[in-house]
Amino acid sequence: MATADDVARVQHVLHRDYETRSRLVLKAVGAYRYAADPSTAVLCCAYAIDDDPVQLWRPGDPTPIEFIEAAQNPSWIVAAHNDAFETAIEKEIMSPRYGWPVTPIKRHRCTQAMCLALGLPAKLAAAADALELSNRKDAAGERLMHQMSKPRRPHKDEDPDGIYWFDDPDRLQRLYDYCRQDEAVERELYGRLPPLPQSEQAIWQLSNTINSRGFRVDRDFAQAAYKIAEQAAPDIDREIQEITGRDVTSINQIAKLTIWLRDHGCVLKNLNKKAIERQLNKGDDELPTPVRRVLELRLSGAQAATKKINALLTRAGADDRIRGAFRYHGAATGRWSGTVSRPRT
Repeated sequence: MATADDVARVQHVLHRDYETRSRLVLKAVGAYRYAADPSTAVLCCAYAIDDDPVQLWRPGDPTPIEFIEAAQNPSWIVAAHNDAFETAIEKEIMSPRYGWPVTPIKRHRCTQAMCLALGLPAKLAAAADALELSNRKDAAGERLMHQMSKPRRPHKDEDPDGIYWFDDPDRLQRLYDYCRQDEAVERELYGRLPPLPQSEQAIWQLSNTINSRGFRVDRDFAQAAYKIAEQAAPDIDREIQEITGRDVTSINQIAKLTIWLRDHGCVLKNLNKKAIERQLNKGDDELPTPVRRVLELRLSGAQAATKKINALLTRAGADDRIRGAFRYHGAATGRWSGTVSRPRT
C-alpha cells in the first residue's frame, strides 16, 4: 500500500481531460498513433486543482500556470481517466505545438486503472453509474463529441476532396460544457477510489513505459502475409460454394455454415478455432468427408488473419512500432489484455 510519507508528499492533484479531433479513428489506430498524426488537434482541455472550480483551456490561451507547477513540483500529481491518452496528447501535441511541460510518469495517476483493479467498469460513464456519483456523463454531449471528433461530409458547394469539421461557435460551446462536465465526473471518481497500492502503481507505471516504447512490427513481412491471405480467400470461398451447393458462399457466413453443418450431422455451438480443432481431432471416422473438408476450410481461412494483420499495420507508427498494445489489469485476475484487436474505449 502507499505509505503515509507518500500520501503526505502529495499536496495537490491536477485533474485534466482533453477533447480532440482527427482524420484518424481513435479506436482503429490507438492513442499513440492518433496523437502523433499531424491531423490530430486539441479542441480544449478542462482541468481542475483539487476541489477548485473546473477551468477550460482553448487553443490560443497561454499555458496554465497549474500545468507548469505540476511538472516542476514533486509534491504534485496529475490524474485522468485512461491517463495514457492524456499523456500521449501532451507528449505529441501539447508539448511540441504549445510548449506545455510534461509531468514525469511516476507522478501520474489513472482512475481507469484504479477502477479495473477493483473490478469496476473501465468506461467512465459505467463506473460513475456503478458508484452512483453525483456527477454523471452527459450523453448528449458525448454524441456531439463523437460528431466533432471526425471530419464531416462536404457540402454541395464545397470541394469534395477537402477536409471539413463541425466547429461552429454553438457546437464548440456545447463541447466545452461537455468537457467540463467530464472533468467533474473524473475528479469525483478519483475522490471515491482508493489509490493503487504502491506495488501496483509501480506495475502500472511500467506498463505505460512498455506501451510508450512499443514493439516493432516487420511491415514488409506483414504486408506480404496480408497479400497471401487475401489471395487465398477467393479459392477457399470457391471450394466452400462447391461443397455446399452454394448454400454457403463465404467462409465468414457463420450462421449459414452452422446450419449447413447441422443439416449434415455436425452440431457445433460456435465455429471458433478451438471448437473446430476439437471436432477434427476426435478421430471420428464417421464424420462425412464434405463436412470434414468444410471444417478444415473454415479453420484455415476464417481466423480473421487478414483483419489481424491489417489491425497491426493500422496501429504501427511511422517508425513501425506498435504502442499501447497492452492494457493494465485487463482481466479480473489482474493480468494484462491486448488492445490491438479490441480497441480502447
